[in-house]
Amino acid sequence: MPEPAGDIRAQIAATLDPSHPKRAAFMVPGNAERLDLKALPEGAYAVERAEGTLITTDRATAEAFEAAPSERGSFDAAMAAILGLAEEKSVVVERCRGDPERYARAVQARDQRGNVVTETFTSPVGFLATCDAMQAHVPPGGQLVVSGAGLAISRRVAMRWVDE
Repeated sequence: MPEPAGDIRAQIAATLDPSHPKRAAFMVPGNAERLDLKALPEGAYAVERAEGTLITTDRATAEAFEAAPSERGSFDAAMAAILGLAEEKSVVVERCRGDPERYARAVQARDQRGNVVTETFTSPVGFLATCDAMQAHVPPGGQLVVSGAGLAISRRVAMRWVDE
C-alpha cells in the first residue's frame, strides 16, 4: 500500500539524518515513482528493484538490499534485517496464529506534524520490545502511536486521498 507524501518525506529525512537511528527507508513502487531520486544529497544511495526502492546513506545496506533474494518470504526476512525490525512478517503472522489482521499492531514513530517516520507491525509476543525499539525513532515533539493493522492501512489510504 503506497504511503502519503508527508510520510515519505519524513522517512527520507530521518534516513539522511545521522543523529536519527533510521538507516534506510523502503518505498513500494507506487511511492518510488513519485520520488526525484536525482535530488538526493551526495552520499545517499537509492537502489531500485521490482519490489521497491531503498534509500540509505550506508553502502553496505544498499548492497544488502541489492543482493536480497526475490522470493517473497526470503525477501521479507532480508528486509526485516535491513530495516532493523524486531520481527519479520512471517514471525508476526505465526505469532498471531495466522490472523495478523486480528492480533497484530502497527507501531508508528510520528513526527510533530503526525507524519510516520518509522512503522512496523508486531505480534503480541513482540509488542513491548517493538514499542521500546520504536520509541528511539520518535523525533522531538513527535509521538509513538499504536493501532490495529487495519486502522494504520486506513490512515494511509485517507492521507493518500488528501494528498491528491
